[in-house]
Amino acid sequence: HLPASPEIVFARWTDPASMAWLSPTGEAEVVADVRVGGRFTVVMLGEATRLQHTGEYLAIEPPSRLSFTWASPYTGNEPSVVTVELAPSGAGTVLRLTHERLPADQVEPHGLGWASIIDHLAAVLAAEAGRKEPP
Repeated sequence: HLPASPEIVFARWTDPASMAWLSPTGEAEVVADVRVGGRFTVVMLGEATRLQHTGEYLAIEPPSRLSFTWASPYTGNEPSVVTVELAPSGAGTVLRLTHERLPADQVEPHGLGWASIIDHLAAVLAAEAGRKEPP
């Protein structure tokens, strides 16, 4: 559950200037051509490491669904597929992320990585909501 509307959450997934949270460390460099068939590069930054991920947008359905391929040194020979589904829930959003076509030995590490990434997104959204509160 995230503390923002589906429209705001969707925007954080599709505005390259707002996607630095897209890493287990909470820091990433992102270049994206956000359109079906458009490509992106996410470089996750860590202590003395740069891990590059690339992909192509398969579906963009604001504000409820986003699907893209996801390739890295750990995803095997064929690109995996990530689908993000967003649904309103009270004043927030329920996010469901599905990552398919991963090698069996990468399912758990990617699950842990995505959990950390979503935690960073939740923190960004909570901080933004806190700044919008009246004094």
